[in-house]
Amino acid sequence: MAAAPVRLSARRRWVDSAPGTARGKATHRPTPHRDAGIPALNGIRGIAVALVLIGHGGIPGVAGGFIGVDVFFVLSGFLITSLLLDELDRTGRISLTAFWLRRVRRLLPALLLLVLAVVAARGLFAPDSVTTLRTDAVAAFVWMSNWAFVSHQTDYFSQGAVPSPLQHTWSLGVEEQYYLAWPVLIVGLVLLLGVIARRRQRTLTVRAVRVGVSVVAVAAAVASAAAAVVMSSDASLNRVYFGTDTRVQALLIGAAAAVLFVRDWPAAMAGWSLLRSRWGRWLVRILPLAGLAVLAAATHLATGGAGEFRHGLLTVVALAAAAVITAVALDPRGPAARVLAVPPLVWLGLISYGVYLWHWPVFLLLNGERTGWSGYSLFAARCAVTVVVATVSWWAIEQPVRRWRPVHVPQLRLAIATVATAVVVTMLVVPMGNRLEPSPDVSQAAMTSSVEQVRMAAPVQQGPRQHTVSVFGDSVGWTMMRYLPPTPGMTFLDRTTIGCGLARGGPYRYTGQTLEQKHECDDWPQRWSMRIAHDRPDVVLLVVGRWEVVDRKWHGEWAHIGQRDYDDYLAGELRRALDILSSTGARVVVTTEPFNRHGEQADGSLYPEDQPSRVKRWNTMLRTAVTGRSNVTVLDLNKKLGPSGGYTDKINGVRVRSDGVHPTKDAVTWLTPWLVDAVR
Repeated sequence: MAAAPVRLSARRRWVDSAPGTARGKATHRPTPHRDAGIPALNGIRGIAVALVLIGHGGIPGVAGGFIGVDVFFVLSGFLITSLLLDELDRTGRISLTAFWLRRVRRLLPALLLLVLAVVAARGLFAPDSVTTLRTDAVAAFVWMSNWAFVSHQTDYFSQGAVPSPLQHTWSLGVEEQYYLAWPVLIVGLVLLLGVIARRRQRTLTVRAVRVGVSVVAVAAAVASAAAAVVMSSDASLNRVYFGTDTRVQALLIGAAAAVLFVRDWPAAMAGWSLLRSRWGRWLVRILPLAGLAVLAAATHLATGGAGEFRHGLLTVVALAAAAVITAVALDPRGPAARVLAVPPLVWLGLISYGVYLWHWPVFLLLNGERTGWSGYSLFAARCAVTVVVATVSWWAIEQPVRRWRPVHVPQLRLAIATVATAVVVTMLVVPMGNRLEPSPDVSQAAMTSSVEQVRMAAPVQQGPRQHTVSVFGDSVGWTMMRYLPPTPGMTFLDRTTIGCGLARGGPYRYTGQTLEQKHECDDWPQRWSMRIAHDRPDVVLLVVGRWEVVDRKWHGEWAHIGQRDYDDYLAGELRRALDILSSTGARVVVTTEPFNRHGEQADGSLYPEDQPSRVKRWNTMLRTAVTGRSNVTVLDLNKKLGPSGGYTDKINGVRVRSDGVHPTKDAVTWLTPWLVDAVR
C-alpha cells in the first residue's frame, strides 16, 4: 500500500550538517537525521535505556528513571517523521506497506522471542505476577499492552504490587499504535493539500507539506499534553501513564522537532540558519546542555506522583529530550554530540531495544531471594545478564531478520501468520489466570474497605452449642477462616478485620508507601469487648503482628518496633487485648507472627516490615506478655510456616504462602488439624 504520487517542487535531500556548509552543495555523507549518520543519536538511546535500568534497579537518588521511556518516544517520533518526509521528498509518495514492513522486521522478531520465552519460563516467576500472563502475552503480540494494563487496573508505581513480567511492553504498544496512525495521517494530509493546491492551480511544495505536518504535530501534542494534565489524579494516574492519548505527546513533540528543523526548510525559518551566526552556533551548543540538565533534574527529583503529571512533567521531559535530539541533529560535531558519541554509549544504544525488552524479566528472575544479593551487586549482575542476552538477540535475531530480503515470500503476510500462530500457542499453553487465592494485596484492599465489608458473618447455630472459638486479628486470621475446612463439633466465629491489628494511629508505611490507617482500626478495644460479651466463646484465637512491625507515625515522629518507647506502647496494647479477650473466662491462644516476604524493594532488599529482626522482636514481646497468665498460651505459627528458621513459601512441595504473607488454601487445610488441637 502506498500513497498516491504527489508532485512536489523544490525537492532536495539533506546534505552535510557541519556548520558553514553551503546550502544545496552536493555531498555523499549519510542523511544526517538518520541515527546511522549521527552516532550521538544512538548515544541518546543508550542514555534512555540506562535511565530505565537504573530506575528499575532501585538505585538511590534516581527514582525518576522512568523518564527514559519518554526520551525513547521523542527520538522515535523525530526519526520516524524524518524518514517519512525524506521518502516523500525523494519519491513524491510514502509507501505505507514498506514502512510498516520495516517496523515489523525491526521490532517483531525479538518481541516474539521474549514473550514466548516468558511464557515458557512462567513457572520461575512469582505466581501472582503471571495470573494475567495469557492476556498480557496476547496484548503484547498485537501491540495493545498499554490498554491491557489499563483494563487490569495495573498500578505501575505501587512498590508493593507484584508486576507482570511483560509489564514493560506497554511502551511498545504506544509506539506501534503511533507507527500505525501517524504515517496514515501524513499521507491523508498530503493528499488533502494536493487537492487544495490543484484547485488553486498551484504545485504542492515541500514547504506546504511541512507546514501542514508541523501544525498537526504541534496541535496534537498540545492536546495530548493537556489531556495528561487534566486527567492526572491519584485515581487515574496509571490510566494517564499507560494511555496512548496521554503519552503520544512525546512522539508528537519529536515529530514536530523533525519537521521544524529539517535541512530543506525555507531559509527564513530554518534551524540551519542558526549555524550561520556566532550566536546561533552558541545557542545550538547550549541547548543540549540545558536539555540534559533538565533530564538529570527530573531523573533525580521525579517520583511518578499524580501531582508531577498535573504540573506537566511528561511535557517538560519531552521538550528537554527534543532540545537535545534537535541540537545534536543540527550540530553533530558539537561538544554535546561528541560526548554522546562515546563508543560504549553508542554500543548500548545499538542494542537498546534488546536491553529494554529483556531487562524486566531478567530483573524479576534475578531477585534478592534467589541470589542473596541486594543493592549495587545485584544491579550489576542484572545488567550484565541483560546486556549479554540483548547482544545475542541483536546479533542472532534482530540483525539477520532486518537484512533478510526474501524474493518469493510475502513478508507482511508472513508476519501476520507468525503473530497469529504465537497467539494460538499462547492461548493453548497458558491457562486462564484465576484468583481463588486472596488478592496479592489483601491488606491493600482493607485500606479502603469498611469493617463490615471484609468481616465474614457468624454462622447460625443449630441445636446444642458446640465448642466455640472466636477468632480475632488481621488478614492472616481472616484468610485462615476463609479457607477453614469443616471442623465437626467445633464452631469458629470470624471476628477478624483485614488491615487492622493492635497498633493504632498513623499514618504508616507499607511496601514503600505512606498510607493512612482506617478509623475503624482504632476502635478495636470497644468492638472486641462487645464481641466477646456477645459470643462468650470457650476459646479465643488471636492472630496479630503484621501491623505492629510496620513503620508508624507515633507522637509526631516515625517509630517502629525495637525503639524503647514504642515497644512500651505496643506491649501495653498487647496486654490490653489479652485482658479484653480473657474477660469472660475464655482461654486465649495467640499465634506468633510468621516471617514474611511481601515482595522486594527494587534493589532486592526487604521492606522494613519484612525484616526478620522485627518479627523476632514482636514474638519475644508476645511471649513476655503472656508470662504469668495461666489462661493464655502461645501457638508458634512462625515455626510451623518456617520450619527452617526463616521465610519459606513451600513446605514438602506444597505452596504455603500466597503473597509472602497470607497462607494459601492448601496451607490452611494442612494447618487445620494442628490448629484445632490447639483450641479444642
